[in-house]
Amino acid sequence: MSNNKLTRRDFAVAAGGLAVSTLVSKTVQAAETGSATSAKVPLDLAEWSYFWVGVDRADLASGTVVNGRQMYVESWIPAQVKHPYPIVLVHGGGGQGLDWMGTPDGRPGWATYLAQEGYRVYVVDRPGHGRSPFHPLTHTAFPPTAGPLENIS
Repeated sequence: MSNNKLTRRDFAVAAGGLAVSTLVSKTVQAAETGSATSAKVPLDLAEWSYFWVGVDRADLASGTVVNGRQMYVESWIPAQVKHPYPIVLVHGGGGQGLDWMGTPDGRPGWATYLAQEGYRVYVVDRPGHGRSPFHPLTHTAFPPTAGPLENIS
């Protein structure tokens, strides 16, 4: 890739679950050479909002609460939508939606890159994770001790 720019095809392949490592390596290469997408394309959003899906009541002996099975969804809608299908970013394991919004060293995350490329982006926090809080009375109780790193990994 001569100009280190990500193409629509690269994003389509990544969204389809094929050759994600190729897309990641191109993004890292572009960031290292100073020609990362975020440096050239401003993040121009028509809407940046959030909502919850699956909010239901749970009647407990202590009172009525939200059942804890809701899912937080943050939406990033670019000013110029260039693609017909949105991208839904779902975190893995013990993660949360914030994992898609940036890197530990402060660079933009996948949500930013995809919105800059004209995709409608939805970032979710699965039930019991991140901004979809765990509720010990409706989920199972927290374990008495934290699991070892090997089990979490």
